[in-house]
Amino acid sequence: MSQTILENFLKDLPDAAGAERFFNQFKERNSFQAGKLLKTDGLLSDVLTLASFSPLFATTLLQHPEYVLWLGKHRKESKVRDKEELLESLARFSMTNSQLEPSELLARFRRRELLRIYLRDIRRLGTIAEVTEEISHLADAILEYALRLARQELDNRFGSPQETDEKGRSKPAKFCVVALGKLGSNELNYSSDIDLLFLYSSDGNTSGSGSRGVTSNREYFIKLSEFIVKLVGHEGGAYRVDLRLRPHGRVGALAISLTESTNYYQTNAQAWERQTLIRSRACAGEAEIFKTFF
Repeated sequence: MSQTILENFLKDLPDAAGAERFFNQFKERNSFQAGKLLKTDGLLSDVLTLASFSPLFATTLLQHPEYVLWLGKHRKESKVRDKEELLESLARFSMTNSQLEPSELLARFRRRELLRIYLRDIRRLGTIAEVTEEISHLADAILEYALRLARQELDNRFGSPQETDEKGRSKPAKFCVVALGKLGSNELNYSSDIDLLFLYSSDGNTSGSGSRGVTSNREYFIKLSEFIVKLVGHEGGAYRVDLRLRPHGRVGALAISLTESTNYYQTNAQAWERQTLIRSRACAGEAEIFKTFF
């Protein structure tokens, strides 16, 4: 009876043989879960469909069979999740996977969420625009989470970065991750690189309350940007990060102040560099920095 059920679901898939191989491997490794899956027609159909359409997601489900149960709870969702909802999911995921290194945690979370998004895409429960928007929201959430981790680490080392207002009073300096390219226009696809620009509000120095004393805001924010890139772009990590679109390209500082960035784009930037800003937006950090820059 079980074999008949399986054959019924396999017959209309684009890669029925691949889906069948997947299920046999899954059954060998997780016989109990495979038995339960055979009794849940809708979920079985969705899992086989994912395996048929994507060898990558078939491998993901074999490596993390617990995602099948998670998918069973979320497979019918048609609503586009926003950045805040995904951040909440990421916080829960991190609590139950606290043994993982941060870069691996972010990569695994992305892959799990893409299972849900890709299934919705296959089932045509969302338009192309909605699917690419949610993939972009997912990147935003991961970058925001990475920024928070990186900032905590840098504050522990140097204290918080400070700047001086127009009345000579000290106040916290601000930082923003700017998305360019496909991410900037909320059109990220499943395998896109992410193009980023890092901006901070003003030069100054850190409070010095950390373990390594005072450093300049410039140095602090460059290190912060490096840490973010390492967390999300480490080999085998969540994304491939492209930083070539920043001012001065490969030779430019990784993070740049608001004043320096506006001067660059007004005086030194080539036309194509200014054109890249058409598809730009704040994706993590303090959005008011980007608004002022833009």
